[in-house]
Amino acid sequence: MLTPEQQTAFVEEAPEIFLPIPGGWGKVGHTHIRLAATSEDGLTGALRTAWKLRIDKNAKTAEAKPMWRSAAE
Repeated sequence: MLTPEQQTAFVEEAPEIFLPIPGGWGKVGHTHIRLAATSEDGLTGALRTAWKLRIDKNAKTAEAKPMWRSAAE
């Protein structure tokens, strides 16, 4: 899962490897990767970009959650 801007950058840089798939969850669409056409470095770069986006989003969500104390404390 990439942001629309990231997806556009990957597709513009290597349209023979990356294809946008409309729809998906929320504002983020899916990106098809032609595995036979890409290198290990190309695939690793795309996966790390998507992974970092997810990690950053999870960190922001965790920061926004209130810290509740139990009644025993």
